Amino acid sequence: MRRILAVVVLALAPAVGLPAAANAGGPTSVLVTQPGQSAGALYYDDAAYDALLELLPVGETRGKPLPPGRNGTDYTLTWLIHDVEPWRWDRIRIDGDGNAWVATAMTAGATPGWEPLGSPQDEALAQLLAGVLGDSATPTVVSVPTDVSPAPATPEVAPPAPPAPSTAWFPLTGWRWALPGALLGLAVGAVAARRDRDAEPRQVLVGSGA
Repeated sequence: MRRILAVVVLALAPAVGLPAAANAGGPTSVLVTQPGQSAGALYYDDAAYDALLELLPVGETRGKPLPPGRNGTDYTLTWLIHDVEPWRWDRIRIDGDGNAWVATAMTAGATPGWEPLGSPQDEALAQLLAGVLGDSATPTVVSVPTDVSPAPATPEVAPPAPPAPSTAWFPLTGWRWALPGALLGLAVGAVAARRDRDAEPRQVLVGSGA
């Protein structure tokens, strides 16, 4: 029966201005929140998505300005196109007697009135919303032990220092190479000058006899 109802709702969607859930460009998800308590969501291919859409009013509601009574559980439903753009908003109040009141807006900033949903939709809607948000609407609080000290920080390892320059005299670098080079230059020059002198022809003085 529910499957037949879903087919009828989707078939009448274009006539009443309700976008089809599975069509391209139509609604794709609904965000369900219980203000200050918890949140959940349904995607368009979830069976609960269609069931939730069937239980709610087709268009904007025009009833009482406020829901009756102060005690109850409040829910807010935000329907999204492509998970980004809102197109419909539903505020739901389940009062202490289990009656469901709904205020539906189809445009942002609208102030719709509250209308009673009626039995047996009241109980079905309450069970569906509780199922979306889990068995308990109160979030679990995780306590952190106070006697746990933070882990010691890992000491930073300094990079190794560069090796100190050698102070030995024997490496012939820098100024240490200048002195041997000068001595070697003097020695080479002296040898060359001596060879030049040896290469010159000797002159013999020949005296004439008187």
